Amino acid sequence: MIRGLDYIVLFCKDTERSKEWYTNAGFQYSHGFDGMHWFHFGSGLVMLHPATEPKAGLTEVHAAVEDVNKLFAFTKENGLTPIDHQNGNQPITEPVTRPRGNTQFELEDYDGHRWAFTQRGE
Repeated sequence: MIRGLDYIVLFCKDTERSKEWYTNAGFQYSHGFDGMHWFHFGSGLVMLHPATEPKAGLTEVHAAVEDVNKLFAFTKENGLTPIDHQNGNQPITEPVTRPRGNTQFELEDYDGHRWAFTQRGE
């Protein structure tokens, strides 16, 4: 019945500005239409949808990555600020290894959607 993820919809105040943020975070652009933008996300997509008032509440999506250190460096080079949610969303200078063995960092987009980029421990 359910085959998997098609796409995640994130409501954004300014999809053009958000499009730039997602590019700088390392997402690969797929296509756009009428102010909406889609980015590849594994076998699915992330859709940025225009909204005058983004939906209330915190969104956090965990993305599996092959090389967390490489993506961390890429995001910093593109002007983004990696944070650690377990340390009050404070900026960090390197990915954090959690007690369960995963190494990760988080980014928060312009609309407050939080992304955790995780490399699973062995």
